[in-house]
Amino acid sequence: MNVDLPVPSEGELYKRIADRVGVDSDRIAEVFTSHGLELTGSLPAKRELVVHRLICEGRKTGTTGNDGPFTVDMGLGRGPWVISSSINSAGKSSLLWALSFALRGEGFDAFCRPEAVSWFRFVRVDIEVGGAAASIRLYFDKPGRPSVRLLTADSISDLLVLEGRVEGRIGVRLAATAEPSGVKGLIGRFMMERLGLQPVSVWVAESNAPKDEDGNRDSTEQVHGWASFFYAIALNSASDSLLLGPTLVGQLPVKLMQLFLDVPYAPELSRLTTLRKAETQEVSRVARRAKEDARARDEQAAPLRKALEVAQQRLRGLEAGRPDVGNLVAAVDHAAAELAPCQAAYQEAAEQHQAAKKSRQSDQRAERRAKQSGAARLLLGALDPEVCPRCDHDIDDERRAAEENEHQCSVCARPLPSLPQDPQAQADALARIEARLAASKTAEDSFAATLATATERLTAARTTYDQSVAQLERIRSSDWFALFDKAQREVDQLQGAVTLSTGGRSGDTPPALVAALAAAKPAQKTPAEQGPDDETLLTAAAEVIKDVVDQHSRALFSELNDEIVQIAHDLGVTNLTSVNLSLGGQLNAVKSGSKHRFSAFSPVDRLRMRIAVVVGMIKVSRRRGIMSHPGLLLIDAPTAEELTPQATYQVLDTLYRTGNKVPGLQMIITSIEEAVWDIYPKDRIVTGTDGRELF
Repeated sequence: MNVDLPVPSEGELYKRIADRVGVDSDRIAEVFTSHGLELTGSLPAKRELVVHRLICEGRKTGTTGNDGPFTVDMGLGRGPWVISSSINSAGKSSLLWALSFALRGEGFDAFCRPEAVSWFRFVRVDIEVGGAAASIRLYFDKPGRPSVRLLTADSISDLLVLEGRVEGRIGVRLAATAEPSGVKGLIGRFMMERLGLQPVSVWVAESNAPKDEDGNRDSTEQVHGWASFFYAIALNSASDSLLLGPTLVGQLPVKLMQLFLDVPYAPELSRLTTLRKAETQEVSRVARRAKEDARARDEQAAPLRKALEVAQQRLRGLEAGRPDVGNLVAAVDHAAAELAPCQAAYQEAAEQHQAAKKSRQSDQRAERRAKQSGAARLLLGALDPEVCPRCDHDIDDERRAAEENEHQCSVCARPLPSLPQDPQAQADALARIEARLAASKTAEDSFAATLATATERLTAARTTYDQSVAQLERIRSSDWFALFDKAQREVDQLQGAVTLSTGGRSGDTPPALVAALAAAKPAQKTPAEQGPDDETLLTAAAEVIKDVVDQHSRALFSELNDEIVQIAHDLGVTNLTSVNLSLGGQLNAVKSGSKHRFSAFSPVDRLRMRIAVVVGMIKVSRRRGIMSHPGLLLIDAPTAEELTPQATYQVLDTLYRTGNKVPGLQMIITSIEEAVWDIYPKDRIVTGTDGRELF
């Protein structure tokens, strides 16, 4: 695969993104600017870190016959170096630890020997980093907790001539200081700025964070800077199963390889991905918090909802037993309507019956008088008035007695005339009186029957009316209405309580209010009028830039694969056929004809493969005319687990030749092997007296 792929310019990338979403390139640039992003393009990197001198001072304690103060002063430079001794526990790894502490801002665990940490009092490292001369001075007042003084100079020679802890010289300046808590931050910032590096962010799921509906947890951004990048300088130990770096999370190993292969736009993609992840997660968190709040409100409202359900059931029960007052009122009205004509008929029948009775009584008196009174017999053919025909004054018993006893007219009170008695006329008159009496009795009986019927009907109608009125009054005065009102108030109160406890989500917003709110909202643009939002544009940008990064990564990884296999063979990794680095950071090796995971390699082969990856990255970048890797490599005991002298010699010889052959490479290793003395020139070997303790 051709590794010399053209790198698109900033403008070309903007156009690709714009074409993907159908907007103008200026819109893409505006979005990037508003989010603090920029596409600056990839400029050739020149990351150079060279250690020229290491000075360590301290006091050894707790050893067998070797306690006391010590000073180590090592002159170094580009090329291969070995810190060697003929015995174990001579201080080789501890010197690498001291060097890594000064360069990293904290000790590198793979080099640390716990018993030696408290021995160091002062560490000085003179370096050239990114073309600038600097001297890092660590002062250990407490074990493993130094303060730092950072010196800079016009040239490295101005620093190298200084003895021990001396700082004063023309051209040498104190650039910065930091207390123990700030050492890592100061050295990290200095290295990142001088080497032109940008932090890399990865996202790690929070172990205790709740899962969302998709089973995903919130992530925490982990920002990896110089301390993590340092794993490409100080390699993981042989026992470590990671190919590169401190963690596999967020595909950090492949991001480190992209960084040190200078893959175009890899840093920009990292920043864009971090921004989108942060914004997306914040939106998710807001949504989740809203759901959690709603769930909490729902849980708090559960007892209220239960009480509301009970109250509503009670209200429905009362409504089901609601009295039919309307029918009762109608029944009363109907009974009243039926009662009125009965009353009228009864009144009429009573009046008619009374008149008939009175007429019968008059006729009966007339008959009795005609039979019993002589005066009456004289007047059988005359009128027998009840009242005065002129003034309607009743003719009372006193006048009638006077007429009977004194023969005075009951009407005018004059003496009655003497009339001759005609028996036949009297008999005829009496017969007429009796006939009239019979007729009046018949009429009275008829009206009495009519009155009885009217009375019966009136009594029935009145009873019906009274019963209807009584039933209506009984219902109106019952407890149902009071119970219904109480139940309705309880339902209303509980509905209000539920609405308040759930944040006003009652679901019963009046239509008029909904309409008013809708009318108050400003008119929204249609998607066609508004155009893609920022999220859509940034998503498209991430896809376009990822395409570029992936394409260049595959091309560079393809070239790196060949280098890894060749270097691994030179370092003695047997039966390795191929490797195929993936964009996920997998090595994908084929060894002895089978797929072979990196973790499946033996510890010694893992270290060899790790060396092959880093050296391969340096060689690939150097061939491209750039120095994307700082060029410094620190390896502790690369042959510690070699089983044969031939293999040991092969590894050490390869490392030495690699340190000499690769331009700008400085490789510092430690070794206890005798082969060191045959392979490395004496001026490249740092050792102690008689090849024993270094301090």
